[in-house]
Amino acid sequence: MPPTKVSLIVQPGDSFFPIVNAIDKAQSSVNITVFRMDDPIIQQAMVEAVRRGVRVRALIATSARGWGEAKRKLLKDARKAGIEIKEPAGDSKKTRFHYKIMMVDGRQSLVFTFNPTRENLHYTRDFGVILYDDETTSELNRLFDADWNDSAFVPQSKSNLLVSPYTSRAGMESLLRGAQKSIHLWDAKVEDPAILKILREKVKAGLDVRVLGDEKSPFGAGSGEPGFRAITRFKLHAKCVLVDGETASIGSMNLRTQSFDRRREVAIIVRDEHLVKALSGVFTSDWEQKAPTSASAKTLVRGGLTAADIASALSAGAEVKGMVLISRTDALRRHELGPGVTTVGRSDENDIAIAEALVSRHHARFSVTGDQVELADLESANGTFVNGERLSGSRRLKPGDVIGIADAEEFRLVEL
Repeated sequence: MPPTKVSLIVQPGDSFFPIVNAIDKAQSSVNITVFRMDDPIIQQAMVEAVRRGVRVRALIATSARGWGEAKRKLLKDARKAGIEIKEPAGDSKKTRFHYKIMMVDGRQSLVFTFNPTRENLHYTRDFGVILYDDETTSELNRLFDADWNDSAFVPQSKSNLLVSPYTSRAGMESLLRGAQKSIHLWDAKVEDPAILKILREKVKAGLDVRVLGDEKSPFGAGSGEPGFRAITRFKLHAKCVLVDGETASIGSMNLRTQSFDRRREVAIIVRDEHLVKALSGVFTSDWEQKAPTSASAKTLVRGGLTAADIASALSAGAEVKGMVLISRTDALRRHELGPGVTTVGRSDENDIAIAEALVSRHHARFSVTGDQVELADLESANGTFVNGERLSGSRRLKPGDVIGIADAEEFRLVEL
């Protein structure tokens, strides 16, 4: 089946799969910008691409918070494996290179709100866009090359990209001023005075203006203020704007002055009907704080920790270790694999019960010893699968493996 021209990435949920799939298909080049990174699966995909003869270049802003010794070792190992790594010239706390993009073979581009970290891939609300568009990919590669070579960049006058500090302010203000019915935002830092003024003007004009943010929001409860709610199911990291249910901006920049005027940021304007409709559905779910019907209201692992709790601990640099199964179809469905045995099956006697006819009463068993996880099929009628291959007997698992329970459910194994 040929790839769609534009598709949406939603975190938590899609995890590292879209990025790894793109890297795995690379034939000649991968260019990626990274603000923070600690996901070994994405790094391994990059290493394997180099071994296939693909040129892999990574612009990495190591001035970012969180680049401790363990993550610097990742960079050292990556360089040894042949990945070309540069720090953007002049990157600092004052002039930060914060954008997150990836281009593959000069034809596919990905624009993210998230970093390739376990926190962002599995525990925060984030988005990304995958495009097969030669013009967009060429422009992003031109920007990447300018930053790689520390040379001047002049953005195209007509582009679906917003690039800070060049075009993002004018482009975002134009997008918001053009709203006729609604403006819906995911953004924890809506602070720029000009943006705040536009939003309040739109409220007075009768538009439906709503912001999903955090407790530090500048908005009050008055009649002239946008509607505001804080996300509780996940930690909010996304920077996304929805206008009139027809146009979306997705990218790295918060709606604050320094993101527009002093940093390197990239967002993309998307008008694809199916993508925007899907994004609108996520906004409604987050606004109403409703999980999908098959999930609980909270994501619980580690004795009651929510996804937001884990994200906060990881971003603070805390050591949060362990192995978790995350449903591939429902990111809120998670099961921690503690020491000992965890059973899976249709019967309620199991630790993980799946009420589907295809699932055997006692279907499979996970065994955890130290940092080793082993999966055994319990002679199930319809099979247990690891990365699409039917399991016979037992097998040791590694982070990133996808476990299929018949055709009823899929889980991915991730490290906390």
